[in-house]
Amino acid sequence: MRVNSYLMAAAPLALALTACDSGTVVEDPSDPEQIAEAMGDLPTPQAGEYSVTGELVEFEMPGIGEDEAGMMRGLFEAGLASSQTFCMTEEMIGEGGQDWITKSQNVPQGCEFTSYETTGNSFDAEMTCNAEGNEGTMNLSGTVSATTQDMRTEMDMANAMLGEGRMRMVMETQFERVGDCAS
Repeated sequence: MRVNSYLMAAAPLALALTACDSGTVVEDPSDPEQIAEAMGDLPTPQAGEYSVTGELVEFEMPGIGEDEAGMMRGLFEAGLASSQTFCMTEEMIGEGGQDWITKSQNVPQGCEFTSYETTGNSFDAEMTCNAEGNEGTMNLSGTVSATTQDMRTEMDMANAMLGEGRMRMVMETQFERVGDCAS
């Protein structure tokens, strides 16, 4: 498991969930066309270079040793605390919808939305995953503008490597457009 993969996976999804002034609730969030339609109604994030920083708020991994859990927590804390950047291109923005989300952030196959809602400048979504030895939920919520976002991600996942154990992790991340993408 790579520490930065969760952070970098969440970045494009977070920007794709940018909310608008009127609320949208997707009736069947398992339908990619409904997600794409709802996302099409939302403001488009500005293309450019984004800085991403974060904080690990909660980390539990029952079933493994205290030293091993402490090491894992330390890796996640260090990965989230270090500022990273990514380039949101016009092409990435133009792909839109469920297809854009799954391609741009490497969402594992077997993950799908179970709820999706926007209201004002906030969003709330849930995904259920059941693939590649991972099973669980991801809840995403936050507030946004066209160039910034504060997001909270709560994950509760079972992994074949943990036996009967589950990993619970809560992260808070901040995204800020810092300029144009480097050529």
